[in-house]
Amino acid sequence: MSEIPLCSILISSQLPPDEIESLETSLSLSSLKVQKSPNRVLGVDDIVLLITVASATAQLMDYSIKAAKSINNWRQKLREKGIEPKGKLQHPKRPYLDLRTATDEEIEAWLSHK
Repeated sequence: MSEIPLCSILISSQLPPDEIESLETSLSLSSLKVQKSPNRVLGVDDIVLLITVASATAQLMDYSIKAAKSINNWRQKLREKGIEPKGKLQHPKRPYLDLRTATDEEIEAWLSHK
């Protein structure tokens, strides 16, 4: 089975490393393959997480929902600690989505976009 790219998440390096790691762990526990991109973009030390799934297209919606839940839970936990989620969702065929200003519903809709 080949891997299907779901999206990439650009995360500001200003966030605490353990908070970035908690997002990686949450996504991985949702059966999503997460890897850090060796190429950093935009800010000097911004981190890019590439999210792919090894699945048939029919199951892509399930993985999109899992990713949205993981990201939204992560954002909520950050905000409870007084930390703003600095980052954005990216995909070559869509405009990016800012994790700081997007609603949970907007993230779900963006990841479910076909």
